[in-house]
Amino acid sequence: MKRPEECTGINRREFMKKTVAGCAALGTGIIGFPAIVRARTRLSVGYLPILDHMILPVSHANDREQFRKADITPRMLKSWSSVSGALKAGKLDGAFLLSPYAMHLFEKGAGIKSVLVGHRNGSGITVKKGSEISGPGDLKGKKIAIPAHISTHTALLDRYLREAGLSLADVVLRSVAPSDMISALQRGRIDAFIVAEPFCAKAETMGIGQTLVLSKQVIPGHICCCVVVRDDILRSDPEGIRELVASLQKSGRFIDEDKGANSARNVARIATDYMPHKTGDIISGMLNPSDRITYSNLFPVKADFRQILEISKKAGIVGDLNLDTFIDDRFAKRES
Repeated sequence: MKRPEECTGINRREFMKKTVAGCAALGTGIIGFPAIVRARTRLSVGYLPILDHMILPVSHANDREQFRKADITPRMLKSWSSVSGALKAGKLDGAFLLSPYAMHLFEKGAGIKSVLVGHRNGSGITVKKGSEISGPGDLKGKKIAIPAHISTHTALLDRYLREAGLSLADVVLRSVAPSDMISALQRGRIDAFIVAEPFCAKAETMGIGQTLVLSKQVIPGHICCCVVVRDDILRSDPEGIRELVASLQKSGRFIDEDKGANSARNVARIATDYMPHKTGDIISGMLNPSDRITYSNLFPVKADFRQILEISKKAGIVGDLNLDTFIDDRFAKRES
């Protein structure tokens, strides 16, 4: 009588090898009981190379091996229009967007929700080094660069100008890519720019510009960028989104703690793997002063969005919308 393995046409070693391989492929243990194997949700998240979006690189660097529900792919893009285009085309599942821009897209019918705040403060108005511009009244008639027309920066600029009885109508706005602002200032194409860090800090380091005012001085603790996710992803993969949001909040605390304990050196080291900036510019953009930009307290509170919505409406860059349907706070945890 033939032995069992002879009937199958394979020897004992081959039999065991194929059994192990089959179990691995089917997600079962060698003894035959099913193993619980679930694929992680693949999520592509867009960001720009600005410090406003640092919680994403830190999350990816520190937590990606611990994720059980989500498999995150950060995608760096170079403009707000490319981020929104990729989001609307379904090439991104989520993204970091300027809150007025996200509100505008939502108002126009984009199927997105804001699930988290990305940071607080973090921008500034820079003028040429040695400039006689010393306050909002001196900006009248000046050419000022903004990163996008529908942006927190445009709304903050309008708010700052109103301190001197001016408005956006009293200046000349120029939409300029953040990476081109410093050279435009140096060549005299613009008189000032308002943008996210580290470009303000970089202009100072290069000896080209000087900070006129930080955004935290215009509206202390203001929000700017928010994390948005497509509606279909929120419906199909809520647990993956919950894991991502938890990691982003954790990363925000990590950044603020590193700023205090290590002068942001660990964060700067991570940033250079995800953004084309020097560590010195990153550190300056975070620490001079320490609350130049902060990453704690990121729970999406309606009052914070209402504040940005109101100054954006006053600046004439967005219309009204229902914040209750724009904000989805199911995934974030309130922070003390």
